[in-house]
This record gives sequence, structure tokens and C-alpha cells, in this order.
Amino acid sequence: MPSDHLIMDPPAVAIPPVSSEIYLRHTTLRPRPKLILFGDSITEQGSSHANGWVTSLSIRYNRRLDVVNRGMNGYNTRWGKACLPLILEEILGPSAWSVGDGLEQKGQVQSNSIEQTDRNSASTCANDHCSNENQQQRPISTELPLYPQYTFLIAFGANDSCLPNGTCSRHHVPLSEYSSNLKDMIQMIKSWGHPLSPDLVSVALLTPPPCNTQVVSTSRHNESVTNLYARECINVGEEMNVPVVDLWNGMQLPIERDDDESVYNLEDYGVTWKLDYLSDGLHLTPLGNYKMFQLVVQMLEKPMHSSSFDSNGGTKGIMKIHVGLGLSVTQLPRQYPDHSMVDAEYPESSFRK
Repeated sequence: MPSDHLIMDPPAVAIPPVSSEIYLRHTTLRPRPKLILFGDSITEQGSSHANGWVTSLSIRYNRRLDVVNRGMNGYNTRWGKACLPLILEEILGPSAWSVGDGLEQKGQVQSNSIEQTDRNSASTCANDHCSNENQQQRPISTELPLYPQYTFLIAFGANDSCLPNGTCSRHHVPLSEYSSNLKDMIQMIKSWGHPLSPDLVSVALLTPPPCNTQVVSTSRHNESVTNLYARECINVGEEMNVPVVDLWNGMQLPIERDDDESVYNLEDYGVTWKLDYLSDGLHLTPLGNYKMFQLVVQMLEKPMHSSSFDSNGGTKGIMKIHVGLGLSVTQLPRQYPDHSMVDAEYPESSFRK
């Protein structure tokens, strides 16, 4: 590796510009959607400093999404799966299902916070889409798309893929169990809330990022082991029809710039990414955090159903493929009216649903 390699500072987090009219009037009184990041130390540390990838998401989606970090250092899918019911109860409320050795439906669906959100969203959505005499005082968009109220990004694999006979063997999870755990967690999240409101919750996966085998050789191997877990994560996403962020391949590429020019020659970047993106062979530098932020944003902002295919050679219906989550920052409304649009004499009128 070149000893004189100069690592750049990460670019500033930018929000695509919109017209002043849209900025002022594309607002809503509906509950602010939540983006929940569930993973290991790479997720936890994403909020630990100003350049963290989770911090950058909070900046980009400010006033549009609440970004919730539930990363736990050292966790694998086995421990994450055991912990997930507590996180879901905290965020979504009591479950419509009981979680034991498997998922068993209770006799009656409990009233919970996500059910209440469903009723609130239906009510406020109707108000968002109608015209009334107070519309000039209440600049609520008249064409708001519907978004999931809760979006979960599952980001495990860096610890699952520890070598079974290495220095971090207690974190190792066999590949087949890793795959099963991901599927169980996706199913648990989707089935937790009100069964009549599945569109309120969406899920996506993040593959484990690459590691530097030369630095972490006693616990991990990037090409022969971590790569297998990344591929399996992609396979699970295809099987469960949920979007996947391919960190393993994406984080071996240069930062993308607005002018579409790479800072480095792609042919020479096979060594450079390890210096730019990894602080200790596994965790991320500020530049690595920015690259991960870029890759996650690309998935978040792709349309939810941007591709489809005929499922049986032209004889059956079209199957929609989830490649993104449709959370475009320029289309998500800001919560609550802009200050310039609040009725100064009768402010309450600006916040009536």
C-alpha cells in the first residue's frame, strides 16, 4: 500500500434544491415517518461523530424523517433476532403476534401504536388531499404520496462472518443460520403490526461491508468469508423481495462526485479503498462513512417498484421487484408549515387537521 497516500476529507452532505414554492408549501401535519437502523458497531458508530453515515442521514432528511439508531457493537444476527422484539415493541407498540420459538398469532389483534398510526394516517391523509377555506393559511400539499411510517434497515454480517476458529469466534454465526435469521427478522418486522396495514412498515437489508484481511486476519477474511455472507444477504433480499444495499461491492469503489468523475482511477482503487474507508481494517473512517451514506441514499431514493417482469414466460401476471424504498428527499414533505406560512394572528388555525 502506498505510504504517502493522502486521504481526503468527506464532502459536505448536500440536499438537492427545490423551488421556493415547493419548499414553502410542500408540508404536512401528518406524523413524521421513522427510519430505523438496526445493526452492529458499524451502525452504532454511524451516530458517534459529525461525519457518521447515520448522522449524515439525519442531516439530509431533517424535518422529513426521524432517523433512529439501534446499532449495538459486537452483535450478530442471532443476538439481533433475540433483541428485535424489544425494539419493535418500543417503536411500534405491543405486537399482534407472540414471539417464542416461532411466530404464533394471538387470538385477537391487540390495539397498538401502529394501528393508531394507521387510523391517524388515513384521517390526516384525507385532510391533506382536500381543499378547504383555510388552505391559504395551511400550506399542506394537495398531492402527497403515501410513505411507510416505519422503515427498517437491517445491517448485520460483519460479526456473523467472523472466523469460527479465530479470535472473535464467539460472534460467528454459520452462513445457513445467518440466512435464516435475516428471513426471520424481516418476517417479524412485517408481521408485528396491524395485519390490515402492511404498507405502514417497510424493510431493506445492508450487506456486510468489506474488511481488510491483512489487518484483521486473525478474525476475518474478506474474499473467502465476508464475501459469502454479502452474497447470501443479497440472495435473501431477492427471495424475500426487499431492497438490498450491496456494501461489499459498493465500498470497494471511489466516492461518487456531482460531476460524475471519480477521484481515482478504478483500476488502481483495489488498494486505495482500504486506506480511504477503513480505520482499523473493519470500522469506517469519515470518508468510509460518507461512502456508506451515499450507497444507502441511492437505495432509499429509488422508486419502490422500479422494475418488474413476467413471472411465467408471458402467461401470468407481472411481479413487482422492490429495488428501493421511494423516500426521495425532494418529494417527502417537511413536517409542519414553514414559519412564513403560519398565521401570526391566529396560529392555531395553521395546525388544524
